[in-house]
Amino acid sequence: MLEHFNCQGLGLLLARLVGGAVLTPTETSVLWGLHHPYWLVAIAIFVIILLQIGISLLGQLLRRVLRWLSRSPFFLGRWLLARTTLRDCSEEQQLRGILQRLDSLQEEQARLLLQLRERLPDGE
Repeated sequence: MLEHFNCQGLGLLLARLVGGAVLTPTETSVLWGLHHPYWLVAIAIFVIILLQIGISLLGQLLRRVLRWLSRSPFFLGRWLLARTTLRDCSEEQQLRGILQRLDSLQEEQARLLLQLRERLPDGE
């Protein structure tokens, strides 16, 4: 039976089998790469470069997230402490500011009254 298949017959048989088969996208890509080796090398280099850049960016992002997460409890504690003390301090500071303004206004009033008495005649 093998005697019936010469080189041409085997080639026709393979051509019929492959020609009638539906190739998967992977098989199509492999066949295209075999027929275009320079393009295949260029695409492979491009994909390797993209993967390297992507992995580098992912590493930097992961480092920044981990650094932020490690510092966040301190930021939260400092923010909460500052917020609670700011309320107390701000109310006290506002009261002190009001009292200082009243004192300065009272001193200015006393100076103005003194100047007014100096300018008025003695009888009035």
